[in-house]
Amino acid sequence: SEDKHNNTNKRMMKKIIVTMALILGVQMGQAQTVKGIIRDFRGEKEAVCVRVPWLPIKILAMFGDDKASTAVRHINSIRVLELSDCSDEVKERFESKLQQLKPKDYEPLIAMKDDGSRVYMWGKIEDEVIRELVIGVTGDGDATLCCIKGNLTMDDLNVSMSKNNITLISG
Repeated sequence: SEDKHNNTNKRMMKKIIVTMALILGVQMGQAQTVKGIIRDFRGEKEAVCVRVPWLPIKILAMFGDDKASTAVRHINSIRVLELSDCSDEVKERFESKLQQLKPKDYEPLIAMKDDGSRVYMWGKIEDEVIRELVIGVTGDGDATLCCIKGNLTMDDLNVSMSKNNITLISG
């Protein structure tokens, strides 16, 4: 009788462990990350995924004006996922993922809608330095995700929208 009781307890523990693993797996699947979005979409037909390492960036920094060169010197790598040539279905799924994205350890910097386009920007900030900047653009045929790693300050991001000359972030 005692062996039967032990076997019942073991089966119950296995069921609890399996259930917890399934729940955790579902939760992990729903917690979308920037890397996860890139991984999910880079294999789509017509998708372009490019990573620019630090050396070409540093060379580029030598040829810019003072303000631009200073900002570019603080960038270590850039990764771009470009889906603009993909099907509308892919772009719609991408936009849905961006709208749901709440990356852990990132602060939302911008969520803007203008004439059918949406711009999202998140930053991983430590000691007032942006270690990672994630920019997502969707709508009007655009579907792009850009991840910039480095040591940027808010001053480095004094960038304006060329269409309306609106400063998005100013240092």
